[in-house]
This record gives sequence, structure tokens and C-alpha cells, in this order.
Amino acid sequence: MATPNGRPSTAAHGTGRPHVVVLGAGVCGLYAARTLAGRGARVTVLEKAEIVGGLAGGRERNGNHYDFGVHQLHAFDAAIFEDIRALMGDRLIPTQKAALIRYGDGYRRYPLEFFDLLTGIPAWTLARAMAGLVAQQVVNRLRPGPPPANAEEALIQLYGRPLYGFFFRDFTHRYWGIPPAELSAAFVRSKMPRLSAVDVVKKALSRFGVKDDAGTAVESALRDETLWYSRTGAREMPMALADAIAARGGEVRLNATVTAVVVDAQRTDDGARRIRAVRYVDGDGAGHEIACDACLSTIPVSALVRALGDDAPADVRTAGAALRHKAVAVYGLLVKKPRVLDAQYVYYRDRIFHRIAEPSNSGMEVQPAGHTVVLVETTCDVGDDRWNGGDATRQRIVADMQAEGLLAPEDIVEWHHFADAHAYPVFDLGFELHLARIEAHLAAFTNLRSTGRQGAFCFPNMHGAMRMGADTAVSMLAALDAAGVPGDAPAAADTPAGDGSRVPSPAALGEPAVVPQPAAPAALP
Repeated sequence: MATPNGRPSTAAHGTGRPHVVVLGAGVCGLYAARTLAGRGARVTVLEKAEIVGGLAGGRERNGNHYDFGVHQLHAFDAAIFEDIRALMGDRLIPTQKAALIRYGDGYRRYPLEFFDLLTGIPAWTLARAMAGLVAQQVVNRLRPGPPPANAEEALIQLYGRPLYGFFFRDFTHRYWGIPPAELSAAFVRSKMPRLSAVDVVKKALSRFGVKDDAGTAVESALRDETLWYSRTGAREMPMALADAIAARGGEVRLNATVTAVVVDAQRTDDGARRIRAVRYVDGDGAGHEIACDACLSTIPVSALVRALGDDAPADVRTAGAALRHKAVAVYGLLVKKPRVLDAQYVYYRDRIFHRIAEPSNSGMEVQPAGHTVVLVETTCDVGDDRWNGGDATRQRIVADMQAEGLLAPEDIVEWHHFADAHAYPVFDLGFELHLARIEAHLAAFTNLRSTGRQGAFCFPNMHGAMRMGADTAVSMLAALDAAGVPGDAPAAADTPAGDGSRVPSPAALGEPAVVPQPAAPAALP
């Protein structure tokens, strides 16, 4: 079968349904697949983990559920929210947001507002910080300088040097393992929440005719908001999406690690490139190839570049290798206490962990009665003690939690450990050029899209990632229709990769998976 432009289609049976392979079953990939299936496409989703959901997935251990950190649904995107609510019904439960940050001599509501900031700073430091903030806003307006060259300059431009030094510099360095001077200014625009103190000062100065448009940061999350969750944790939503895909005739294949995205040797009439198939290795190490009419990728864009192999030129492969991620380890504790936190989650600036969450405070059910689940999050590097769930890290977690008055060592009944190498894109200096080089190469393919947190190397929350998936799915189908691609590659068109022999393992491909670790004994040595 050929399309109107003369290009041979991968369609085999001519049912008029394009076959799209979606890489990754996080919420972006799943919602993209749901959108594709709902518009008549045949969909196969490939996910390397043993569960759906990606970072928003959850695992069951001994009858309790453990999320990979905090993942709750906002209702900001009305269309996405109403669709999810219709899909999940009473499995989606409302919970009033209650977030705190350990700051100064106590806890403040998160995100910090102006007067919270005032109460957490010593008087002399506060005076210097406010003077620096006001002075910086005046300088921004009266003597604007060049755009900030890095995150340090961007933060100083926003807050002034004293407040930057007191509040941002050291914590940012500890969290990311990189000093702010080595992070891109785009990091501030994309990730750092803006303190309302800046808005207060800008508003006051504007009354005197001093207006400033320099410096931007992410709008802070709402302090008072209804979030949406489930009684078995974040996993319920991706599981519901996977069920909806199956109900439309789609398929989600787990333990399926992508090893190659196969490029058609024949170009289109206008010289564009096309994807003709995807190869993956299953949980038993056997290789498969799936023919497709299009590929929508939500896996890390660097992994997509590797999967293209020699069809990505050397400079693009170099750019892919230069993109970095920050790993996160989550320690799930079953605790013999009815409650540990006075909030759903709490941020910490000076502990081994950066956030602790207690899902039962959002409605998760925990067994047995009188117990709770606590999720302890810490950034790490692949292969270090935090990543591996080592004794030294566990001892520090217990010591820091005990110092905060949260629990005693004997309160911990079970330990469970999970780690992900691609938790956060790292916006280090120069990442924009690497990403632009990759995007320019991918744009040469008529039927390949890369989107979502991992695929677009960005920081959306769940509803933002799902919106990216939906919009990309719609644009892909429009492009296929414009190209005259009727589909459909056969659903059963799996063939052995190469000669049918086993293909490299995920580790051999340099692609660390979401790694569940064995539970450790309750008592620490």
C-alpha cells in the first residue's frame, strides 16, 4: 500500500486505522495513547517498568501502597480534569491541600508568602534582605543590565544578593549538586517558584512610578486548593488510563525496554525521514520489532537519540549524551503510629531528605489500623549510597526524622526503597543548545514526536504532562492525515529483532530503570 505521495506505508490490512507506537507509560504517554485511541488510531504502548505511571506510578508492598513521591491531580486544566473524573468516578477523591516548609524556628505554610518569609529571618538579616530586594528592583528598572547568564544572576536579579545568599544559594547547591552559577537562567524561569515578597515590593514601587519587568520565575502553586487523589495512591489514575486504552483496542506492554527506533531507508518525496518500526526487549530478554505508522515518544529524549543509533548524526548523539538528569530515591516507611505529619507533605532545607509525605493525610488507606505510610524523598546520584538504599543513608534518615520529633527508630515496621535516574531534568549551562540540536534533528521526521517531562526535557506537573500528550497526539494524527497515511500496521506484527537472538539488557544500554529494591529489616544496626 502506498500513500498519495508515493511513499510505501507500513499498513498491511488497510483498515484505515494508523498504528502508533507510544514509548513510555507515564501519564503523558498514557494520555497521548488514550487520545489516539479515542480518535480511531491503533495504539501500542511500550513501558520498560513493571507498572504503568512512570514517576506517578505506585507499588504495592505487603498490602500497602507506595507512591514515588507526591503526585496529586490539580483541576487547573478543566478538560483534562473532567475527563479523568469521568473515567475514575468515585476512585478519585478530593483532598484539601496542606503543605508546609520547615523554615526558621518552625513550620510555615508552603509556598511561602511575604509574612512567612519575614518571620523566618533574623532581624539584621531581614533588614539587609529587604534593603537588597528593594534596591535590586530599583536597579532593574532604572539601570537594567544584560539578561542573566546563569541561575545565580537570575535569582539575584529577582531577589537581590542578600536574600539570594540567605535563602537560595546553599539549598539549591545541596539539592541539585550544582552551584547556581552553573545552572542555566532558564532553570529559574521554569522551576523556581516566585516568592510573593517580590510582588509586594514591585507593587509598592509601582506607586512611585518604578516598574520592573525584569526577571521571571514560575508562578507559585496555590496555598489553598483542592487536590485529587485515590485511596490506593497515585497509581489509580494511570491504571485507569491503561484500562481505557485497552477498552479502545489498544495495548500496553510492560517490561518492554526500547532498544531501537528504526528509520525507513526510503525518504518521502520531499526528502523527509520516517520511522517504520520500533524494537524492544521484553522481560525475558527476547527481542521484538513492531511495525508502525508513527512513533510518539515520552521516554528521555537522550534515550530516544540513542535508540535512533546511526540515524542520529554524531553531533546529535553528543548533544543527547550531554543532557543530564537528577536522580531521586524514595524511602517508603510503614510506621507504627497513626500520624506523623501535620500536613500532606513537608519540605526540608537542612536535612538529608528534601520532602516527606504522608499519603494517608490525603486519603490513602493503610493497614493495619494505627499505622501510617511515610514517603521520604532525597536527591541522589546513580550508584551512590542513597540510590542503593544503603545503611548509612537509612541511619541518617532515622536520625534526621528523630531530630525533627517525627518518630523513633522502633516506630519503623518496614522499609521499602525505590529510585529513578530521570526524576528531574538538569538545566545546566548550555543545555539549551544541546536540546535545540536534538529538536532540530527530530523535526526532520514526519511521523516522530517527542513530548512530556522526559521527551521535551521540561518540568510539567501531571495535568500539564497529560495536556502535552493530548496535544501531541492530535497534531500527530493531523500530520498523518495530511500525509495520506491510512494505516494500519498489523497489531500482531511483532518479529524477532535482527536474527531473533537476545538483545542487550537495559543496563547494557546505559538506561537505568525505576528500580524497586528489596525491603530492609525494620531495625537499623
